[in-house]
Amino acid sequence: MTMRVLIKKILIFFANVARLLYPYSFSFKLRTYRNYFYTNWIKNSLGEVGASTIIEKPCQLIGGGNSKISIGSNTCIQANSVLGCWSKHNNHIYNPFIKIGNHCSFGEYNHLSCINGIEIGDGLLTGRFVIISDNNHGDFSLDNADVIPGDRELKSKGKIIIGNNCWIGDKATILGGITIGNNVIIAANSVVTHSLPSNCIAAGVPARIIKQL
Repeated sequence: MTMRVLIKKILIFFANVARLLYPYSFSFKLRTYRNYFYTNWIKNSLGEVGASTIIEKPCQLIGGGNSKISIGSNTCIQANSVLGCWSKHNNHIYNPFIKIGNHCSFGEYNHLSCINGIEIGDGLLTGRFVIISDNNHGDFSLDNADVIPGDRELKSKGKIIIGNNCWIGDKATILGGITIGNNVIIAANSVVTHSLPSNCIAAGVPARIIKQL
């Protein structure tokens, strides 16, 4: 028996022992308990948080407007999400809010950012890496061309409103000044630059209605 084969057999043996002593189901239970305690810790930094809502570890709260973030009941914000409610940026003062409804589910690595407002209804489902942002760094004018992007004043075209029972696919982006109606499906990788009516499917860059429900 060669040394490589022996090492492989030893690794397999210890992997099987670990599987018996620490099965995936037990690991999942531990993560559930951890998220429960994490939620009860982080919600002290937020506004209202409804019953049975879970915020998975880790979640970044940035922008200084944490108290203006409210989340309804039975909502889940999965790990590595960012909630940016910007009350101040580079000495500019804003009056933002984030309001999330009931029974929503946000995928991992979602990023919400506002200086104006984000209002989300009930039953939202998102994939991973979804961006919902009402602001930009600067206004893309020549006056800002020589300013480092991070030093530019944040600008917003208006708040974002998302209706009930919407489904936003992986890596989609929702921009400012947009209203999305109820029961809307937004395909993965889409960039929504204009408002969408209820009961439609939208896809593309920029997103266009491809089917009316």
